[in-house]
Order: sequence, then C-alpha cells, then structure tokens
Amino acid sequence: MSPPLHCLLYISQIAPDLDVHQVGQIVKQARELNAIQGITGILVFDGERFAQYVEGPAEAISSLATKLAVDARHRHFNPLLTQELAGKRRFASWAMGYSDVDMDALDIEALSSMEAGRALEYFCAATTAIDSL
Repeated sequence: MSPPLHCLLYISQIAPDLDVHQVGQIVKQARELNAIQGITGILVFDGERFAQYVEGPAEAISSLATKLAVDARHRHFNPLLTQELAGKRRFASWAMGYSDVDMDALDIEALSSMEAGRALEYFCAATTAIDSL
C-alpha cells in the first residue's frame, strides 16, 4: 500500500520587486520540480495574490511548504490548510495547473477569513469553474 498523500492550500502576495511576467517562469519551474516529487496541484494568480493547492507524498508537501515559507518571490505566506488528503487527488493530471483570474472568478483575499475546510471547498469549486472556461 502506498503512503498517504497530504495536501496544502495557501495564499500569499507577490513580492513588490517581482515583475508579474516572471510568474510564468515560476510555474515552469514548479511543473518540473513537482513532477519529480509526485506533487500535483494548481496555482491561481490575480495580479497581486497567489492561491495554491498542492497534493502529494507527505514528505514532499512538507518540504515544499518549508521552501515556500522563505521564498522571496512572495510575501505573507499564509497556509490555510495542511492535512492528510482524504480520498483521491483533486488535480491528478496537473503537475502544476495555472490560471490568472480576476476577483469575480476567485476572491483570493476572502480565502484568508474562511475556516480551512470551507476555504478548500471554495477554492476547488472556483478552480473547477476556471478549468471549464
């Protein structure tokens, strides 16, 4: 039996000195590294804030969270949920899906005031809608 998977949902804010055009490079690097680590997920960017959900082996998710906490490309790293994944992967086919959105599609700031389970539910519902566009 394979070890249990874990998930992480967090929000953060783009670093003031980071050009928004560099976000594409961040996604490219994440796709490469996540594929190696067995991590899947999606990153959403609204021009100022990031919301990211990732899932994978517990050790890989923990290591990623540690790196994200000190990554200078963003600030105000705020993990909303870190837990064992109940059920199957939500984004099994995406080493790192990416979408840039406006607040009508996903209000990233609103996630910070939600209870963890509700934040995940809201995020997943919004990203499902984004994926269908």
